[in-house]
Parts: sequence; C-alpha cells; structure tokens
Amino acid sequence: MRELLRQKLATFGSREDKLNFAREFLQELILQIIDRKGYFKNLAFVGGTALRMIYDLPRFSEDLDFSLVNAKDFNFERMLAELRKELEISGFAVEEALGKEKTVQSDFIKFKGLPYDLGLSEHKNEKLFIKLEIDAVPPPGFFSEIVMINKNFLFKVRSYELPSLFAGKLHAVLFRKYTKGRDYYDLLWFMTRKTPVNYELLTHATAQTEKEASPMNRETLKRLLAAKIDHVDFRHIRNGVQPFLVDKEESAYFSKQYFLAALEHYFSQK
Repeated sequence: MRELLRQKLATFGSREDKLNFAREFLQELILQIIDRKGYFKNLAFVGGTALRMIYDLPRFSEDLDFSLVNAKDFNFERMLAELRKELEISGFAVEEALGKEKTVQSDFIKFKGLPYDLGLSEHKNEKLFIKLEIDAVPPPGFFSEIVMINKNFLFKVRSYELPSLFAGKLHAVLFRKYTKGRDYYDLLWFMTRKTPVNYELLTHATAQTEKEASPMNRETLKRLLAAKIDHVDFRHIRNGVQPFLVDKEESAYFSKQYFLAALEHYFSQK
C-alpha cells in the first residue's frame, strides 16, 4: 500500500499538493477499514471531509469526524486497535494519542516517518497526523443515509444527509470558539448550492451547546450569519483555508462583499 501511495504521489507537483493527497489517501483507507469492520452501524460520517469524499468539495481536509448514532456494542478503543492492526498490515507504522473528553472521543493517528519515506520531509522522525473525532452525544434531529464512495478505494459510509450536514456546519460557523477558514469555505459552498437547512437539528445543536431554547428559523439564522460575516477577519480566513484549496485562486472570493451577496441570494429563495 505504501508503494501504491508513492506511485500516485508522482503525479503531483508541489509538496503541499502531495501532502494533501497523501492525507486523503490515508483517510480513505481508514474509512474503508471502518466500513469493513462494521462500524458504520454505529457511526455517521460528518464534517468537511464527508463533503469532500461524498460531494467532491474542492478543498482538502485534515480530520475524520463522526457522530455516534448507535451506541450499542460500540467500543472506541476496540475500533482503534482494529484500525492500528489493519494499517500495520497495509505497511504503515502508526501510534496514537487518545483524547480525554467524555462527550467527544478523539484520537490522533500518527504515521511515523511517512513524510520522510514519501520524500515530503527531510526529517526522518516527522509524522503525518489524522485526527479521528466522534461526538458521543450528538444532538437529535439528524437524517442519515448510506453512500458508496469509489476514489482510491471502494467502500460505503453512513453519512448525514446534506441538510443535516449543513446544520452541523452552521452550528460550527456560529458557535465555534475560534474562527476556522474551512468552516467559511464550506458555508459558501452550501449557500451557493442552495442547500436547505435541517432547522430541527440546528435548534437542538444550539440548545445543547449554548443553552438557548428558542427555535432556529430562516429569519434568526440570516440575522446571526449576517452579524458573524460582518465582524469576521477575512484575511485570517483566507490564510487559514488557502493551503487546503484545490484551486488556490478561489481564496480571492473570501471577502465580506462576496459572502454577504451569497447570503442575500441564498435567503432570497422561497
């Protein structure tokens, strides 16, 4: 498997593109293992990487995010042990660093020495990281579906449907404790596709984290997004998202003017 990855990297030019592809190749391998071990009966794939894998979102991603939609017989550490075993069978030396939060189960899978082995680093001990994060208590109101993916590998995932994915991204944009450029890229992607919002899920997610009981609706969401866009530092957003863009020139659209125009256009639809 390492040799296959090395061969595929030969088609890319820059170190940044090679690194992004290598990480995505490994993400797909991990997802295939999770599928083959039967864990999508417990998990739903969410977040920006789900958009990238399923809907060809034109940006790369770092993390693999999941919601625990069925806790019966699920054991996170057992899943990690199976992942480690299968990755080592595929030729990758890995180590882990478990998170300690109770409501969010997380783990950094570290591929030791892989950047050096692939010619992406001069340092033999450098590691390539992929973070797995599972929301162990996801808010109710989501809808999920089974989706086939066939890029570097053929596998299936359970994922949130698009309106539920959009609700999750809106919650991140509005209430994440820090500004993440990739959130705003995904927001623009959803709005320009005129994706409907799962307001029930967004309401429950907001109540869960913000202790806010009032329902989310079109008017409230538009007001909150407009205020957020009005005050965000778009230079910071551009700098944060540009390394992950397939087309780097898309960063030129990260301005208050274009985002407010997209917001108005999105909410003008009936």
